[in-house]
Amino acid sequence: MLIDELRNYLNPKSYNINLSKDNIYINNYHKLAQITDNYISIDFDTFILNINGSNFKINKMIDKEILFNGHIESMEYLYK
Repeated sequence: MLIDELRNYLNPKSYNINLSKDNIYINNYHKLAQITDNYISIDFDTFILNINGSNFKINKMIDKEILFNGHIESMEYLYK
């Protein structure tokens, strides 16, 4: 994990999307397009990530890093 953090620091264009049970961690996104209790849309440089589910809550948010809690039902990538 330390190597991944160092790689992201040295190359901020890379991103990570990590899924675990009822959690999603994302870093180095461009902007948060939309957040509701059951839908999240995140804009990256080359694609948009849409996440459907329920009970989404922001657990942690710092510069270009975000951690959501909630039940994830589906994800969709839309390439620009």
